[in-house]
Amino acid sequence: MRLLVCDEHRAVLDAPHQIRLFGWTREQFLRDAPESRFCEFVRGEVIMPSPVNWRHQDACGFLFWLLRAYCGRHGRERVLLGPAALHVAPDVIREPDIFVLPAGKQPQGDGALVEGVVPALIVEILSPSTRTIDLADKAREYADLGVPDYWAVDLAARRLHAHRLGNDGYDVSIHEHGRVACGSIAGFWIDVGWLWQQPLPSEPECLKEIEGT
Repeated sequence: MRLLVCDEHRAVLDAPHQIRLFGWTREQFLRDAPESRFCEFVRGEVIMPSPVNWRHQDACGFLFWLLRAYCGRHGRERVLLGPAALHVAPDVIREPDIFVLPAGKQPQGDGALVEGVVPALIVEILSPSTRTIDLADKAREYADLGVPDYWAVDLAARRLHAHRLGNDGYDVSIHEHGRVACGSIAGFWIDVGWLWQQPLPSEPECLKEIEGT
């Protein structure tokens, strides 16, 4: 599936946007949705955001590297990178930037959809076309699913919104600097200031700090 988003003069739009396709079923989404780009299924709609910038990609790759290396050494958790699809609710399929499956929890089946497992941590890197969805809609959905930790990284504002599951949904703390620990992955933390550096710091050196070596 190849889509171009154009204005009334057929000029391709470069500004942040979303493509929304109505009237889809869950089965049709799993069968026909393009594998080459992010797209999500929400109550009969297929939602495709505009492409992300290089800073988004850098931050996502940096956190994925740290999580995968740390979990590989210490926890055996499985770390997945979008566009892997996560079954969030009966009529909602999301594609988080990063999500971590608890140790010993295997997804059901061998298909493209991860279901039957509640992630220990989900990370979303905010972008102009998804900011409201990430901070509002997805926060509600991930809390309802029972995800204990959800990090929303706002590169533009240099803030990490750390969501920790409590008795009445998420308790949210906002961090511009300093250490933030993930309660569901024993011993894992990041220094939020790492995310704002340009270029990003060395992943192996950051991992040494996390492990205290």
